[in-house]
Amino acid sequence: MRTRNIIISVFICSVLIISLCGFIPAKLQKENNTLIFAGDEDLAPYSYYNNDDLPTGFSVDLMRALSSTVYSFSSKNIQIDLMPWEDCLEAIKNGTVDGLIGIPLHKKRLYFVNYTQPISAIEFAIFVNSDNTYVNSLNSLEGTIVGIQKECPVIQELAKNEKIQILETEKMLNALEKLKNREVTAVIAEKNVALYYIQTNKIRGLKYVGTAVGPVYEITLAVKKTNTKLLKDLNLGIETLKESGTLSRLQRKWFGLQIFEPFPWKQTILTFGIIILLITFVLILLWVLSLNATVKAKTRQIRIMSEKMVEKDKLAILGKLAGQIAHELRTPLSIINNSVFLLRKEGSENRMLFEKRLHLLDEKVKLTSNILESILSYSRVKAALAKSISVKNCFEETLKDIEIPDGIKPDVKISNEEFLFVFMDFHQLYSVFRNLLLNSIQAMGDTGVLYVRLSASKNKDKIITKVCDTGKGIADSAQKKIFNLFYSSKITGTGLGLPISKSIVEANNGKLYLEETSDRGTCFILELPSYKAENGKSKRS
Repeated sequence: MRTRNIIISVFICSVLIISLCGFIPAKLQKENNTLIFAGDEDLAPYSYYNNDDLPTGFSVDLMRALSSTVYSFSSKNIQIDLMPWEDCLEAIKNGTVDGLIGIPLHKKRLYFVNYTQPISAIEFAIFVNSDNTYVNSLNSLEGTIVGIQKECPVIQELAKNEKIQILETEKMLNALEKLKNREVTAVIAEKNVALYYIQTNKIRGLKYVGTAVGPVYEITLAVKKTNTKLLKDLNLGIETLKESGTLSRLQRKWFGLQIFEPFPWKQTILTFGIIILLITFVLILLWVLSLNATVKAKTRQIRIMSEKMVEKDKLAILGKLAGQIAHELRTPLSIINNSVFLLRKEGSENRMLFEKRLHLLDEKVKLTSNILESILSYSRVKAALAKSISVKNCFEETLKDIEIPDGIKPDVKISNEEFLFVFMDFHQLYSVFRNLLLNSIQAMGDTGVLYVRLSASKNKDKIITKVCDTGKGIADSAQKKIFNLFYSSKITGTGLGLPISKSIVEANNGKLYLEETSDRGTCFILELPSYKAENGKSKRS
């Protein structure tokens, strides 16, 4: 019977314990590896819920910093729950939370909590309208109405002066709004909290005056009276945060608010900077326009001088080379003169000798004509008759006018015909093609293959002509001289064909160069800007 009563008693106690646990808020029920800290949900900027319903504030940030600083916290989850202040005190008494954040140090609570070293301090200040010049202390508030939040610790201090009328409000924000509306003369409130509400609610035209009202309270963290290890860990963590400067940075972040409206330095500097940039831009624009006009004028002068110098240089070169030209012409003319004399003397008695003399006369006349034609081409390197011409048509006409030995087979391939147009003088291009083709034919003698390839480049900005022969190639010693005036490796050559051709091509913004040569043949490359590219360049210039 006794055993039965004991069992019944244990069962009833268990049911009561389980029932009581059911009344504990879910957020205060914790696991063994979780530390729960409670804080006041309406104590901005120390602790409050933000717009996303998440705990935030100075005390919350401090606990997060401690969670990464205290070594024993590394294996635990730190949970922060905000609630009404009275619920916080009840939770620490019942042991449903491990500690409190942002609690003023008060001796009356020492019987159930232990305080850490201070993390901040709160003081109460007098707030008035900005145009108020007579309130600067508690005594100056006599005969006025003072707004204050209910249960504020300094109410008892104010109540000692019967000449001050106290108006209690549910919230601090209500008191500040009454001050703004001039329903009260002043508001006494915790300075940092009041500054936070003034800033976040954009209440203008207020200021705080005088010294602190009543005692300055130290803000600490608190733990259950029996949890000395947690107290030691928190104090060690706070000390570490002080030494690293983290605590100071958190204080500046949350308590660095200003009630006065600061001079808008950023806006002023930005405006001033924009004005300076605009002035600088206008000055640079004017300078660029002036410089552009100057450059155009100077460019025009340089172009005129350059044209004069080109003409002068051309005449100087022709004058300097007049002796060499005369020498080149004197030899064939002497042979022609002698041949004519012998023909007159010998008559037509010896038909074979007569034909030989005529053949010699014919060759020397052609040589003299080539020399004169080359000199004439050189004198008009930059022709004034430039226009859009078909490279294909010019090449085909040149090829048609040249006598090609029966043993030489032309191998001509033309691609991208619709793009093969250049802007230059037709006779100039004809002269260049003629020189290149004659050189290749003469290099092969009586047999060989004359390869010619005409095409446009990949981006169609250049017309590329490749002329190759199957001759013996150019000697190494001669490769660097082939573009020199009057240099020729052939007995009957004038030494003017390639130099003049190169001058014509370069005067038309093109290139003429030896691509390769060997005992299997020689290849020359002629590059000219397409009509489209050259026309665009002319317009830009």
